[in-house]
Amino acid sequence: MSDVPNAKEIVRYRKAGLGARKMAYSDLAIGLFFLFLSIGGIYRYMGSTQAIASLGLTVMVIVSVKIFHWAEGMGDKAKMCTDRAIAWKQEAVSEESVGDLLESLPNNYSVINDFVTKKGTIDYIVVGPKGILTIETKNHQGVVTNHGEMLLQDGHPFEKDFIKQAWAQSYFVRDLLAEKGVCVLRPQPVIVFTDADVQVKERIRGVHIIGIKDLHAFLEGLPVWMSERLSKGIIDCLWSAKNFYGIRSPSRRL
Repeated sequence: MSDVPNAKEIVRYRKAGLGARKMAYSDLAIGLFFLFLSIGGIYRYMGSTQAIASLGLTVMVIVSVKIFHWAEGMGDKAKMCTDRAIAWKQEAVSEESVGDLLESLPNNYSVINDFVTKKGTIDYIVVGPKGILTIETKNHQGVVTNHGEMLLQDGHPFEKDFIKQAWAQSYFVRDLLAEKGVCVLRPQPVIVFTDADVQVKERIRGVHIIGIKDLHAFLEGLPVWMSERLSKGIIDCLWSAKNFYGIRSPSRRL
């Protein structure tokens, strides 16, 4: 998943959007003021409306068009900033809802959130009796299906290959654990869509694709196989690595 800013950053971008919109209206008002001022100046200098029509009409049209396009451009920038802030807020809420579900796991599970890697940020790593999971959250809407090994949103391919991204992050964790001499286990990558109707019935290229409403049942259905000793060694290694690579937001140990 692309990086999600914290609440302060969301507010900052929302304020930026509102500020840009106010600026657009202000520029439009100033432009119209100077336009009418120019008309008055031409009238005062030439002494007739005919002179305004013959000398100032072309200038007025050009100025008006420029003012309109400038204000329209500022409005587009304001909308872009506002839309960006809303999208980031939705992603933050989506991650929080998944985090709330993971908090209900038993005490013998550990969860690390926002784990920074060279392949991107892993939203959640879950370690416990049922193994290691790397969980990515997506807030895309619509209907999620698949055509063979291709993941689709409302019948069309996504803008990014989420499957490839999920595996890249899983392999990063595997290589990290192997490098530290903990184990050579490969985490199971999972993609959770928080706002979409997920109709994928099978793993896609080895990755579980589920909706948030199915997350609890998915976790319940996994087999128990990892020892407590191995689980502790893995979580200690990941915890140390997270501190080494840098903490973007607080992690939780459940």
